Amino acid sequence: MAKLTRIDVLARAGYAARAAVYLLLGYVALATRGAAKDGPNAVFAMMQDMPLGGAALALIVAGLLAYGIYKLAAALLDIEHHGHDAKGAAVRTGLGAGALAYLSMAWAAGSFALGYRHYASEGGNGSAAMASGVLSLPLGWVLLALVGAAFLGAAAFQAINAATGKFMKRIAADAPRPTEMLGRIGFAARTVVFALVGWSLLRSAWMVRHDQVRDLGGVLAQLRGEETLYLAVAGGLVVFGLFSVICARFRIVPAIDVVHAARGKVRRKTEALRRAI
Repeated sequence: MAKLTRIDVLARAGYAARAAVYLLLGYVALATRGAAKDGPNAVFAMMQDMPLGGAALALIVAGLLAYGIYKLAAALLDIEHHGHDAKGAAVRTGLGAGALAYLSMAWAAGSFALGYRHYASEGGNGSAAMASGVLSLPLGWVLLALVGAAFLGAAAFQAINAATGKFMKRIAADAPRPTEMLGRIGFAARTVVFALVGWSLLRSAWMVRHDQVRDLGGVLAQLRGEETLYLAVAGGLVVFGLFSVICARFRIVPAIDVVHAARGKVRRKTEALRRAI
């Protein structure tokens, strides 16, 4: 039986959960545009109302937690071998930010699963609330601007993947033939989303107003006035969900035990510190 702390197990569970969230989010955006403004919360609410919705939500929570841990391990332990130069550090910083985003999403899904639907929905734009807290700090606007710049950098990374198909080097050779096409379309849709989120953060930092921040649901609500772009992005999210289904099976992930790897890294740093002393 595979160890649940192994990176490949965490990653595949995470990709499956990501697939479910994006597929349902795209469906919600295309079928009921008014609900799309709630982003992933609209998905969790819909799942909760389904037969056996509680059990399904529990699986989503587990998958999102697994994916968050996988991304955190990739950021801290460099299991994907991005390196420690400037480019590698930027990629790993993005992975760390993604880990926090998916762990936060897992918390929201868990709130719905435990029956705190009203409490989870009451928060409204959680990103705006977070931005409000950041702006209250000394030089908080600088920190918010840096987060916005990171999102724009992530948007550029998504755009590169969409344009070049570089992501295929981490997909097994026997993956289905449409994989690259699905990935390019999905990454293109995420480029738009990440760019608009990043721009909203920069705008919020410049104006020192937290209500300018947009999360995924806010971006979809913002795009509703642009019919063609809205349909393209919503459809792209569905396609990204399909791509994530393929990733759950064919993504190349090392079979590393994250607990063992973390202990090894701590041990190596401790030995290095002792030698330095």
